Amino acid sequence: WLLRDPIRTGFLAILLLMVAVRYNILRDSFFITDDFMLQSRAMEHSLGWDYLTRVHTGHFEPVGFGFMWLLTHLAPWNWNVAVLCMLVAQVLVAILVWRMLTELFTRRALILVPFAFYCLTPLTIPAFTWLSAAIIWLPLTAALAGGIANHVVYLRSGRWEDAVWAVFWYCFGLASFEKILIYLPFIAVLSLAVSPTVRITVRDMLSLVRRTWVVWAGYAVATLVYLILYLDGSSRAEASANLEVPSAEQLSEFVYLSVFRTMIPGTIGGPWDWQPASYAGAMVDSPRIFDWASWIVFGAVVVLSLLTRRRIGRAWLALLVYLGGSVAALGIGRVAYSGPLAALETRYLADTVVPLVVVLGMCLMALDDEKDAWLPHARRWVAAVPRTTRLWASGTVCAVWLALALHSANGYALFSAANPYENFVETTRSSLAELPEGAQILDTPLPVDLLGPLFMEYNDVSRFVAPVATAEQRAAMADRDFFTEAPLVLTREGTFEPVEVEGFASPPPFEGLCGWQPSDGTAAVPLTDTAYEWSWLVRIGYLADGSTTGTVRLGDAAREVEFVEGLGEVFVPLVAGGHEVVIDGLDPGVNICFGDAQVGNPVPRPAEAE
Repeated sequence: WLLRDPIRTGFLAILLLMVAVRYNILRDSFFITDDFMLQSRAMEHSLGWDYLTRVHTGHFEPVGFGFMWLLTHLAPWNWNVAVLCMLVAQVLVAILVWRMLTELFTRRALILVPFAFYCLTPLTIPAFTWLSAAIIWLPLTAALAGGIANHVVYLRSGRWEDAVWAVFWYCFGLASFEKILIYLPFIAVLSLAVSPTVRITVRDMLSLVRRTWVVWAGYAVATLVYLILYLDGSSRAEASANLEVPSAEQLSEFVYLSVFRTMIPGTIGGPWDWQPASYAGAMVDSPRIFDWASWIVFGAVVVLSLLTRRRIGRAWLALLVYLGGSVAALGIGRVAYSGPLAALETRYLADTVVPLVVVLGMCLMALDDEKDAWLPHARRWVAAVPRTTRLWASGTVCAVWLALALHSANGYALFSAANPYENFVETTRSSLAELPEGAQILDTPLPVDLLGPLFMEYNDVSRFVAPVATAEQRAAMADRDFFTEAPLVLTREGTFEPVEVEGFASPPPFEGLCGWQPSDGTAAVPLTDTAYEWSWLVRIGYLADGSTTGTVRLGDAAREVEFVEGLGEVFVPLVAGGHEVVIDGLDPGVNICFGDAQVGNPVPRPAEAE
């Protein structure tokens, strides 16, 4: 079966190699940063219009949000399921790229070269192996491949069905990532590149537009509807656009790094080396000599193609338009916040691989309906080189590129596998599941830098554990504003332990007294030092002969609590400062004595103190 069709065999071999490499990277990786935030957010919302169409850090991504909602509700914090989904998605997108190549160039052995480039290039590895990136970059890549294929078919056939499919893929891209908007100028130029009978004259180009007006009208309507939805989504209270124009210096540095340190070396099989980005990602860190060599090779390919291939300049221009639009979109959306070094993250150029594949194919092959692709001297040059020599030279080039690509993939895998928080996450999951019913959990910022303050409320324990917490646990963490016993705090090891307040304390009570007793329903417990304004946990120990409510005050902050009969303690989170803890509103008929109070940070109680 394999020997009967060498092209099919090559296709499957390349696909299997891609899956093997990507699986090898993914199996040792784990969720990072946004992965947790997006799962927590998915758990907080129903699968509705508001959730799907909210603009998040400038991104309009209903497809990605929908996937995260399903993953969170069906397999929360399940890396194996996430890996399976990413691998299946990569295979499906690769099949779309294969279809695009066969539509452009027909089914021939030579299309295995650009197909292998797409499947094995390191440029897409960070975007396709980080879940939060994969949910936008994989659908965007699918939209590009599917859209180009159907657009080209429509240019040749003129059938409205093909135009509908082309517009469908554009709409799919719009629902995946706003960056798809640069597809419009790109596909306009590419239409000229894949229309060999169209000359670069006003008359011919207007004729092409009139002949294919249906697809352009579809693109226009889809874009208009999209802009309305995007503006609506970005105007909501919880939306975050993060759009800011960078300085000229920032933008020029970003362009240089994007093109000459990321894209061109990545095209040649790089980057040669990586440097850490976040705690389990990586960005480009190739030595300059590798970059310089890449520029020379890339420049030679461009010049050689221009000397031998008719109309290849149109294809290079289409790629330049896409790359320019990509850099401009990222410049407005990222550079002012992240700085120009964001250009060294290859995921921002992952989608550029699809236009690059088209150009590579056109450098190697004639289009399906192209009769005069090669200039006369190009045919003479090829004829002057023995076929055996051409095969050996081509094989050597492919082998060198493959070796560079695998070396680069291996380098990235070292960083991706170095996630320090996998054990913390898994321990947190199991510890939460083992808690007894009714266990009181204190909501604090995460004790490790898994997310960090940048993620605001999603850096809190209650939001973090929401995907794996029970409905009762989520409700308790959301509603409880004081605790009648020592609540549990999440430790750096991922376990839940009783809390202890570390900070400002009350002095010992006078000898012979139980502590501080209320007068007219009010008691004031002094602190040995003044607590400055901060987010504190207040603890009060007491002895009462009955139950009563009361209001705990620290500075201007107050919270009503319950005191139960017997020896007890209450814990109250307050944002305030002061030199004493005041308890008022107490039932005068209840005898209660406050033995001590602490105002400070919640820390796990030492084992020997339990």
